[in-house]
Amino acid sequence: MKKSWVFFKLRMLQLKSDKTSLFFSYVLPVLLLLGIGFPLQVRDGTVLDVAYNDAVGSAQSRALVESLRERDYVKLTEYPGDLASAQAALRENELKHYLRIEPAPADAAAAGGPVAYRVFSNSLSENQVESAALRGLLDEQLDGRPAAALRPTEVKTGKYTSYLVTLLPGLIGMTLLIIGLNGFGAVLIEEEHHGLYKNIKTIDASPVPFLAGLFASRMLVAYSVAAALFAIGVFVFDIPYRIDYLLLFLVITLGCISFHGLGLAISALSPSVSAFHGIVNFVQIPLIVLGGVFFSTTAFPGWLQAISMALPLTQMNSAVQALLFDGVTLGNVDVLMPQIAVLGAWSALSLVLARFKFRW
Repeated sequence: MKKSWVFFKLRMLQLKSDKTSLFFSYVLPVLLLLGIGFPLQVRDGTVLDVAYNDAVGSAQSRALVESLRERDYVKLTEYPGDLASAQAALRENELKHYLRIEPAPADAAAAGGPVAYRVFSNSLSENQVESAALRGLLDEQLDGRPAAALRPTEVKTGKYTSYLVTLLPGLIGMTLLIIGLNGFGAVLIEEEHHGLYKNIKTIDASPVPFLAGLFASRMLVAYSVAAALFAIGVFVFDIPYRIDYLLLFLVITLGCISFHGLGLAISALSPSVSAFHGIVNFVQIPLIVLGGVFFSTTAFPGWLQAISMALPLTQMNSAVQALLFDGVTLGNVDVLMPQIAVLGAWSALSLVLARFKFRW
């Protein structure tokens, strides 16, 4: 334990003098969160994604639906559920806009409007421009029919904007991945090829305290980076701060162990420093692309989603997203069992591989 503490202090002093590592660990993730987050917060949508239900089925209602389908910037999808389920989907941000065509009340029908058009949109700020555009388009399509025929309704939602739900967990996971591969694995391979291992062997030191010191220093960096990004989410983007911190700590720890173990395994398998960096790039880029860092993995085709779900970064991002935005706690921790199982398996596999391949 004493030797591990000595190596830990040496690693922290080494890290303090490494300004480049500090920049990529602390400054870059914050710049990405703020630089990508704010523009996406105010972006205008280019496609109106509208679910609809035609409960009338008249020539008039079908004509409106067909007219909307002809618009290049409208994606119209028939919704199979009833009004209550559609409103629930709007509250959960599973739907953005819902158009319901139904028979008009008797007073509206007497005024010349046999069909009522009800537009429901959720209250997320990112959807407000789309909501106004959709109402304007429907006003244009109705063309002089009674004003009462179109009834817009805003459905309140407690969800957060979709860009933030994906981006914040994604940046936390990506940063911890970089720390694990480059802040842990790269240090080991470079020190090996600079002859440090031979020097340490002369003092009769075991690899265990040597690795433990480096591991503890990188875990400290990882925890502090995750805490900093979470704090920015709370104070800048108003995400909830009442979450299950114990579960979050567990997920972050498992993710870090799997990433550190992967970095250790790659360093142990690499014959040279250049080979290590080539392997890391080969591994890191697909992990980030398929891991749901900047966009949801639901956009992938089914076969690619299956591959994505087997990756540690994807599962860590999914678990952090559930903890930060879906209110998962110890009371319903079973929701996170698949993510925890995958992260645990990756941690065990990478550490076992490193154990048999790592040599002084």
